[in-house]
Amino acid sequence: MLIRKWKQKAFEFSRIERIEAELLKRVPLCCEFDENSAVSSRIFPDPAAPIEREFIEDWNELVRPELRRLFLSAKQIVESDLDALKTKLGRLSRFLVPLDHGEPWLNTLNQARLVLATRFEFTEAELSAFDLPRTFSEREVVLHQINFYAAIQERLIEILLETSDGRNRSDAE
Repeated sequence: MLIRKWKQKAFEFSRIERIEAELLKRVPLCCEFDENSAVSSRIFPDPAAPIEREFIEDWNELVRPELRRLFLSAKQIVESDLDALKTKLGRLSRFLVPLDHGEPWLNTLNQARLVLATRFEFTEAELSAFDLPRTFSEREVVLHQINFYAAIQERLIEILLETSDGRNRSDAE
């Protein structure tokens, strides 16, 4: 898959293999979680020690709902953008994402990675390692999925930084 800036107004995802398309389409689904789960605690950690109960209650009342709304809005933008991703057997796919959707994409990819990492109980060491798997369990496949999403985030950040710096390297690629 290739990700680059397209005509100063969009990200172009091109040369998308079928497996990559499937992983992209799963991004919003990966963001689903139960409010009373370990995932919820990871996505919405308490901002202070438990002894600061009043501060935590205020945060839960005032900040958490806005974060939830922000995360949902970002996920909906990604879902809408992914509607343009069509796959055909034996063909590579392509779709465009407006540049101003960069932040929602970063947000949603990060949510997906956090949810998957928490759900499968990956340690920081496992997430940082680049070892080849010895087995091909669901857990190993999910680790590759997390790394795939991280690579997409990295490329989107590069493009956004180039755009904010006024450089246009990716247009020439």
